[in-house]
Amino acid sequence: MSVEHFIPQAIPPGAAMRARKASDPIGTRKRAAGWTRTFALTTALVAALSGCGGGSGSGGAALALPAPSSPAPTSPEAPSTPLANRTLVIDLDGATYAAVQSGIAGGTLPNLAKLEVRLAYSGGMAGTPSQQPTLDTPGWATLLTGTWASRHQVMSEAPKQAVRGATVFQLTKGKNTGPNGAAVASSGLAQLLSSDHDSGYLDSLTDCSGNTTATDCVTTQATQLIGGDYATVLAQYRAMKDAALDFGLGSTQYAGTLAKLDKAVGTLVDATSKRPNTRWLVVVTGNHGLSANSQDDGLPLVPESSTFIGLSQPANMGTQGVGAALPQKLIDLYANASIADVAPTVLGYLGALPDAKTYALDGSPLTGAQAVSQLTASVADNNSSSASVVLNWTAPAKGAITVMRDGQVIASNLPAGTATYTDNQLSQVLSAKGTYQLSYTVQAGDGADAASRAVLSPLVSYVPPVPLAPTLKNGLVSYYPFSATLPPVDAMAHSTMGPAASDLPPAAGLVVPGPFAGTNGLLVDTNFVNTNGIEGYRLTPADGFDISKGTAPQFTIGLWFKTPSCVATNNVTIVSNKSYVSGGNAGVAIGLFASSGNQCGVAFNIGSGGGVRADGPTSPYTQITVNRWVYIAFSVDGVAKTMNMYVFDPVTSTTNRVAVGKSTGSVDLSKLSPFPQWGIGDDGTGTFLMNKCNGSVTPPYFAGKCATAPTYQHHFGDLAMWNRVLTDAELQSIFLSNKPLSTLQVN
Repeated sequence: MSVEHFIPQAIPPGAAMRARKASDPIGTRKRAAGWTRTFALTTALVAALSGCGGGSGSGGAALALPAPSSPAPTSPEAPSTPLANRTLVIDLDGATYAAVQSGIAGGTLPNLAKLEVRLAYSGGMAGTPSQQPTLDTPGWATLLTGTWASRHQVMSEAPKQAVRGATVFQLTKGKNTGPNGAAVASSGLAQLLSSDHDSGYLDSLTDCSGNTTATDCVTTQATQLIGGDYATVLAQYRAMKDAALDFGLGSTQYAGTLAKLDKAVGTLVDATSKRPNTRWLVVVTGNHGLSANSQDDGLPLVPESSTFIGLSQPANMGTQGVGAALPQKLIDLYANASIADVAPTVLGYLGALPDAKTYALDGSPLTGAQAVSQLTASVADNNSSSASVVLNWTAPAKGAITVMRDGQVIASNLPAGTATYTDNQLSQVLSAKGTYQLSYTVQAGDGADAASRAVLSPLVSYVPPVPLAPTLKNGLVSYYPFSATLPPVDAMAHSTMGPAASDLPPAAGLVVPGPFAGTNGLLVDTNFVNTNGIEGYRLTPADGFDISKGTAPQFTIGLWFKTPSCVATNNVTIVSNKSYVSGGNAGVAIGLFASSGNQCGVAFNIGSGGGVRADGPTSPYTQITVNRWVYIAFSVDGVAKTMNMYVFDPVTSTTNRVAVGKSTGSVDLSKLSPFPQWGIGDDGTGTFLMNKCNGSVTPPYFAGKCATAPTYQHHFGDLAMWNRVLTDAELQSIFLSNKPLSTLQVN
């Protein structure tokens, strides 16, 4: 491809005047005639004045011409011209970090050795929206924009791709920093730059790819750009890439090519030192690494993702990464600078960085004020109205933190050193159901000492909150919204709740954050027990308000529930009004069962004594996410002799209809109320763990007295009991509304 380019030539001092005279003979004659007229007029004036005579003696004295005036006093020497910042970026495609380190250590790369060369990474962060192939074209786009492919949209080596977003040349032009120029050895990069050249952002573009000595062509043209006082100069070489593909990384040809390019680097750096009144920042990088067999395969592996950045000035991160060993894991590689930092470094040095509100660069400057590093975004509670984005980063030593979402400040003056922030206010900006990607900018410091870095979130699937069904007030017998005080109060005034025994310590039940923002919950802790083995909390219905009583009771129990960890062995109770040592005992129970991974099992049970029982699925148990709020609902229809079980898990964004219309079998439904109280975090006896020891222990009891009964903790929120069977739509509204029942003004 032939790309038009213009290289300005320096004009020697005085040449402009000589050229003007040689090209304007008529003007020269006019100036000569003028001098002749002036001389004649002066001579006549002298003669006339002499003829007038004066004084005595012979002839009179002639009038002398005025003496030349004394030269004006020499003014003090004007102050020297301020130094202008200039930048030179040298891209050595195919030069690996290991090869550069080896050459510096072996003394074969004296010019690179003069720079502060540090380990860096390419390819974005694997497994995040920033991940991109470790290939030349995506890498070039990152060097030009300071962003990863999630923003610049260059995903492959396909020809004629266009960079999305502003390049470093466009941003510097907007700040009038001076002309921009590039000399490149790869036709692909020339094509990628052609749009900037055609638009006037890149004043000079030389494509050396068709030159048989492309390396010399790039060096010559880049030297002229430096001499022409270009503000930003890009010099790209590909000889190392060719040597790796032709001869391999371990070949003498590969090492020799790197040594030759080191001389080219020296030539360009020397050229910058000869420019008067300028101060240059030189950045040398390698774009991306290569595989162990010298291939350009694009994979997100350590060898391919590792590269280097060399600076001619000290970095704001000190010596981090300088001389570092190549890590074994990608996660450790990400602790270093990246090629996305090159463009912001150039922009920062030239005073052309976007302000924080428009900052959409994944990289940050490596000189000047230090930004946060290792900025990542993850989505919590996806596919719901409570979806949120969790940001994590490594903070610099000083500087308050400001967080912006799509250019709007959402948190400011966070203390220096803050390293995380959760954006849980998406419902204020997202109104429609859909999938969104949000850009976050984290700024460290203020004013001239501020530095920013941005990150794109993973896709956020947002579901607007569904209104609570107003019919949920119908048949509501007991409701505990849980407040900031204890004991909990039934909003319907139909029951009481408190510790199962008066001598239990206050720590047996504590106020904790609830399932919704600004709400509270109840933590029941069975580590606290009295000597009679009584633990947990107890809900005692007033006369006539026990939902499980009657010959054919119809009821629903619903609650938000969280277990900090799954039980180690066997089962424990969540809510029960029976002796849950055996599911065949009379009564109702919702239990928690041991499981694997980050989940725990839930099961439902009713019995009428003598071993007669009906259960929810037990093979396997219904799984819930550990340490996250889930909604559990269990209903019994004594008329239809059926039961329904639901688990709503915001983490997995699923509604698990465990059983709908399941038969209650031969259970006598008139015997579902053996105790006048419901155990909360225990069973109806209040001595579940001691009883679970099967008579092997007796009072005086203490927590964990037998190994088969380890203690546990449960969190409860928005617990309600109805004297009817709730519909699927009503239960769905509880889950999807993301609001407590108290917003219905139930009382």
